[in-house]
Amino acid sequence: MGAMFFAVLAVAGQIERNYIREKTLEGQVTAAAKGNHGGRPKVIDDDMLTFAVALKDKGVPVPEIARKLVIKTGKNAGKNPSVASLYRALAEAEDSTTDDGLPLRLKPVRIRRPEDPITPEEIDLRERLQAQAHPNAGSRS
Repeated sequence: MGAMFFAVLAVAGQIERNYIREKTLEGQVTAAAKGNHGGRPKVIDDDMLTFAVALKDKGVPVPEIARKLVIKTGKNAGKNPSVASLYRALAEAEDSTTDDGLPLRLKPVRIRRPEDPITPEEIDLRERLQAQAHPNAGSRS
């Protein structure tokens, strides 16, 4: 009798756990729709990052730049960001821009129809690919 009672309670607990998980996921989806994705807020905002990039371009060392910046919000408001946070933000900013300073954009793809003429670049690419040895050609017996 006790084992059966324990099994019933275990099933009820599992059902409650699944219900809580579903509600949590629904809440996360609703928050994401509102633009709130959770996690810790960024310490270095866009204005601070622009200032830091400008100083770095002038040759100021990163630890000195970190001492010049001040966190505006959160529990560390009024303090300087860590050097590691600044390096991370500068690396992310560098990854998101190209040499001309514009953010990376995907190159639009042109869908070629069979009746379209082949461009010289496509002819060159086709010739180079056909000239290469097949990677599995040597392993076949």
